[in-house]
Amino acid sequence: MLNTTPGTDSEGCIAAVTAAGAVLPAIPLDARETFGFANPATDSTGNTFITYNPGRYDGVLVLIPNAGGFEDIGWDNTGGSTQHYYGRHAYYYAQLVGPGPDGRYTIRQSGNDCTPSCAGGTTTTKDLHWSGSDYVS
Repeated sequence: MLNTTPGTDSEGCIAAVTAAGAVLPAIPLDARETFGFANPATDSTGNTFITYNPGRYDGVLVLIPNAGGFEDIGWDNTGGSTQHYYGRHAYYYAQLVGPGPDGRYTIRQSGNDCTPSCAGGTTTTKDLHWSGSDYVS
């Protein structure tokens, strides 16, 4: 289940329930523009994909199943930030590609070196693929 109010500064959340009916802790996510399941939501890896946009760039959140529900997203809260954009399994400034012939999604991650400024910087992309435990280039 996804919950957010488009166009507001409110935080969205993902609420999940296991097949046995156990309610898992809500996963917070900043999403003001778009917030929804990919189509299809789950690829051949068994991972589930949620796309989001907190107001500037798109992002991809990956729900990786484990015995207790899903792996921890691993939000990056460095510098005291309370924003939920980046994390171990949350890829900001990214988009899904596929699924390909193998039934798997690729995550296309972008970056900007902001040299001499972010407006004039060089944007690069790299494709991340499922290694069996993480998304790697």
